[in-house]
Amino acid sequence: MRPRSPRSRSGFTLIELLVVIAIIAILIGLLLPAVQKVREAAARMKCSNNLKQLGLALHTYHDANDRFPPYYSAGLASTDPRRYTENWSFVLLPYIEQGNISNQTIPTRVVYDALVRPRVISTYNCPSNPLPTTLTSGATVTALGSYLGVTGRQRSDWKASPAGFSMDTGIVAVTDVTGKPVKINFSAVTDGLSNTIAFAERPPTADLQWGWVLRGSPNLDSIGWAQYTSADTASLGTSDAVGPCPFPMYFQAPASPPRQCDGYHFWSYHTGGGNFALADGSVRFFQYSAGPTIITAMSTRAMSEVISE
Repeated sequence: MRPRSPRSRSGFTLIELLVVIAIIAILIGLLLPAVQKVREAAARMKCSNNLKQLGLALHTYHDANDRFPPYYSAGLASTDPRRYTENWSFVLLPYIEQGNISNQTIPTRVVYDALVRPRVISTYNCPSNPLPTTLTSGATVTALGSYLGVTGRQRSDWKASPAGFSMDTGIVAVTDVTGKPVKINFSAVTDGLSNTIAFAERPPTADLQWGWVLRGSPNLDSIGWAQYTSADTASLGTSDAVGPCPFPMYFQAPASPPRQCDGYHFWSYHTGGGNFALADGSVRFFQYSAGPTIITAMSTRAMSEVISE
């Protein structure tokens, strides 16, 4: 009788297992940046599409009203719902398939705050923005947004009224000297619709106190300028917890991490620049290097600046 030979046992040695784990770790390390790039590309495309929708809504609103949307009338009491329902983000709602919100009866600000202020509108939010889409303070919920209507070159234009202008130089009007929104239509854009910016990216500030897109306020949460100086400051002041704001500020990269002072200028969570909706309905991505020159010039509607790219 022949002796039975022992069975051979197959399996990984410890070294082979460690090699396999190391290879898998390397592959994951190579894959994650690629996945992140794909996600950001998709988010940037969705953000661009949001601005495209705003550009189309701008034209549809103009066709119906022979003007671009205003911001709000100065001098209105804070309890007057017109102070908020004349904001561009409210009047464009029917043109981005959100008429069920704007068509409600809104007799007072209390009703507005209950029915409209908390409503998060996906078209007003860039998916690259990691911040919350609402701010809750007590019983009050405020929806936040990622985009601003562009009202001119800089805030002092609004306050100083350049010759030939009525307290604004851009597409989204603030008010004239009587406190009424300025009527701006296609014929007023003598610089050309394709050379004039209508909407730009600017995420809410870190404390979520700026970016209240559907509320509108004296803090000018829904509009912005292409340039800020220390004389153009609103409620943020000239400094934050980090230190003095680095004026002048244009469309530029934010601090890392973004700081309160970044509320003063256009920027985005995209790499290297941001999306802009032009008055002709198109959308363009600009690098931050365009901030002091191209974006500043394109933020006015009729000042005949030379735009070189």
